[in-house]
Amino acid sequence: MLNHFRRLFPLLLLIFLDSFSYFVVIPVLLQLYFNNHYGLLPADTSLHMRNFLTGFTICLSTFAALVAAPFIGSASDKYGRKKTLLICTVGTAIGFLLPIFGIKWHSLTLVLLGRLIAGVGSASQPIGQAAVADLCEGQERAQFFSWIAFSMTLPLILGPFVGGYLSNDSLVSWFTITTPYWCAFILSVLCLLLIAFGFRETMSQGMRAQMLSVRDVIVGLPKAIKGYQIGILLLIFFCLEVGWSQYYQSIFLYLSETFHYSTQHVSLFITYMGVLMCFGLLVLYPLIIRYLSAVKFLRLSLWLVFIGLLGCTIFKTPLAQWIFAPLIAIFVGTAYVNVVTLISYRVPASHQGWAMGYTSTVLFIAWLITAFDGGILISFHALVPLIIASIALLISAFLSLKKFDGLPSKNF
Repeated sequence: MLNHFRRLFPLLLLIFLDSFSYFVVIPVLLQLYFNNHYGLLPADTSLHMRNFLTGFTICLSTFAALVAAPFIGSASDKYGRKKTLLICTVGTAIGFLLPIFGIKWHSLTLVLLGRLIAGVGSASQPIGQAAVADLCEGQERAQFFSWIAFSMTLPLILGPFVGGYLSNDSLVSWFTITTPYWCAFILSVLCLLLIAFGFRETMSQGMRAQMLSVRDVIVGLPKAIKGYQIGILLLIFFCLEVGWSQYYQSIFLYLSETFHYSTQHVSLFITYMGVLMCFGLLVLYPLIIRYLSAVKFLRLSLWLVFIGLLGCTIFKTPLAQWIFAPLIAIFVGTAYVNVVTLISYRVPASHQGWAMGYTSTVLFIAWLITAFDGGILISFHALVPLIIASIALLISAFLSLKKFDGLPSKNF
């Protein structure tokens, strides 16, 4: 495992920096759209339009990654993981450079274009998962998938926090609204160097597959579901991500409106959730996977997440949110790792990038849906998003009770 860790470390760092670069600029968007000083929007722009543009810009990157993920995953199957990662990282760097010029020249178009390009370039997660599948088997593969999940989770805590401080000129005189973008650009260049000089190709020549056409990608998911019997697993994954993202993207408003939490209290709660998830991925997952198969661990995780969400819904007190949050945060992470591991073992080595690309697309679809519906649902009643999240996890948990055949060993 140590040799594989050394070989995959640049990739894990890339995924961390890639995700961190995404979250570090989110606080900047609020300032750009709600402060007339930057001149991106006319002074008489309505509050409704400003809110719409904020949500649209945040979702634009996710939508771009959603569309690009299967193509990028397939490209890595054809041309290799390293070449594809290098191209993605160049795109990410350009995506963070364009908004700097957009802010300087008061061009909303450049800000949006940068967000779109950065989203395409940031779809490196399926390549990372495919690279792990190239090298690792059994519990070692599951362990590396948990480290990938950790590399994606930690930026949820650090990104917005750092972004808020880097744009605050009262802390450092030369900090400006573009400093977070410069930080993200520099991190992207660092990623490029790490991949170019620190990452060795994980695919052998015999593992290469043909690049998929647009038509292949569109019709490929039904073929993959039928050919590799991953339909139930993808549905479990989709319901898991709908439940988790519905909760995560609504909890800000829920705590604020129901318990009158301040911004600082909400930030503390989200940090608490992030720390718990990191603990589950780094500490708890390696311990439990020694004693439970991935299938049994998946089932346990899904039911515990459901109990956590149900507890938050039924017990409408601030204390209940803090008590049940660990079940949600810890076991969402372990459920994610287990279901991705099981999907990976259904698919041959030559199509790992393709399959992981579809898995990422399912994830992005879930997050896009809940990003748009969160504010609408909570306007009917504060508990509606939590109820929907609980129902999604209940469906996922029941689906996991199905018997999974065709896995490679008794460990899975």
